[in-house]
Amino acid sequence: MKRLLISFVLAAALLVVPVAGALAATDTVTVTATPSFVSISNAPGTWTLNGITGNGGIEIGTTYYSNPLGDTTPPSATVLDTECQFTITNTSTVITNVMVNIEDFTGGSDEMTNSNAGTNGAGSFGAYSWYEGMTTYSSSKVIAETNASVSEILYSNLAAGAPLKWGMEILTQSDAWAGNTSSTADITITVTAI
Repeated sequence: MKRLLISFVLAAALLVVPVAGALAATDTVTVTATPSFVSISNAPGTWTLNGITGNGGIEIGTTYYSNPLGDTTPPSATVLDTECQFTITNTSTVITNVMVNIEDFTGGSDEMTNSNAGTNGAGSFGAYSWYEGMTTYSSSKVIAETNASVSEILYSNLAAGAPLKWGMEILTQSDAWAGNTSSTADITITVTAI
């Protein structure tokens, strides 16, 4: 009887104590979260009109190119990388579109304004940008306006981590200079994620 009572107590105890882990297993899933980060770098960070191969002095009604082969030398029909002064690197984690704009010149005797049409006039200049490999340069170059504009994309689908060599040209105002004090303008390079 004692044995039966002990067996009964042990059986009851086993029912009360849960059986843990006897039929369980685990595994893991590693989740990676990569931000869609948009960033660029550009070099060099300065440009003097007629200062690459010229003397740095500019004339009225003259187009100056950021072309290492010559300040007044336009790019070839298909733009060569050797004709591009600047290099953008897409340091983003995503594919981007590239836009190039240039503000009005300020701080000098002649504060030229951007015509936003690629043409010059009295007190205004015209500007275009272009990139290596662009075909039919003369009809494909892109107007560089004062503000970023989606309609004025210089380059589409620049891969993450990819470089792009590019250049700009500025056609100076058509009327005489008021003096000889230098003025400056900032070129703004904008990239947007696709």
